[in-house]
Amino acid sequence: MPLLDAANLATKILLYGASLAAIGAALHGALGLHTNRRAYTWLAALVAATTLIRLLILNAQMGGSLGAALSLDQFGWTWAGGGRPALALFAGAVLLFAASIAKGRILPMLAAVSISAGFGLTGHTAGLEAPGLAPWVVAVHVLIAGFWLAAPVTLWPAPALTDRDVLARAESFSRVARFIVPLLFVSGVYLFWRINGDLTSALNSGYGRLLATKFLAALLILGLGALNMTRVTHQLATDAVSGRANLRATLRVDAVLFVLILGIIAAATTISGPVE
Repeated sequence: MPLLDAANLATKILLYGASLAAIGAALHGALGLHTNRRAYTWLAALVAATTLIRLLILNAQMGGSLGAALSLDQFGWTWAGGGRPALALFAGAVLLFAASIAKGRILPMLAAVSISAGFGLTGHTAGLEAPGLAPWVVAVHVLIAGFWLAAPVTLWPAPALTDRDVLARAESFSRVARFIVPLLFVSGVYLFWRINGDLTSALNSGYGRLLATKFLAALLILGLGALNMTRVTHQLATDAVSGRANLRATLRVDAVLFVLILGIIAAATTISGPVE
């Protein structure tokens, strides 16, 4: 069982990372923040592969061991619980692959929405007695998180980019982020309340403390984002060398914090859970 638990945690991290990266790449591409359509192909393959692996791990959990991953005996139960979110993720992967072939903004946006919807169809909110809007809020939360997570890649001031290109990307990202990132925090607080109810008792649990740590990490990223929107963006316009250096520094910290948050989310949904 420890091996199965480790596989469960690892595959969740992989699925979350691949899905959020795909969402971010799709949204950033639709907004013109990058033109690397080849990335869509690789990310679509990653989303499809990690979704399939997650189904196999769920099947193994139903069977009680990793050896039961390919067993058809309990797959009906596995599909009953994980089929709909898997279909949404597979559909998103197909749409993203199509976006790598056909030009336009609609396909990548649809891909991002479909992948986000997959997370709204599963998890703790799906298990609520009266979920109401919670699954929809999860989908929006994941959609915005994906947009935010892609920043260290899209905004990275690569030597091949001109100073004007780096500044244009930073400004375009900031124009969108200043409106939707606050919604990420509002939706996160709402979901924490819907799942846990009592804030005080939730913080006395491992699950609550994990989510509190995630919230603090997200606040740090928000602070770095505010720094980028004010000081760093101004530096990119007036002192490109310093601006590039500071942008690289903040994006490195962002990337580390994003990895930390992915691990926390996976742990919160695997080795812990909300207060009953």
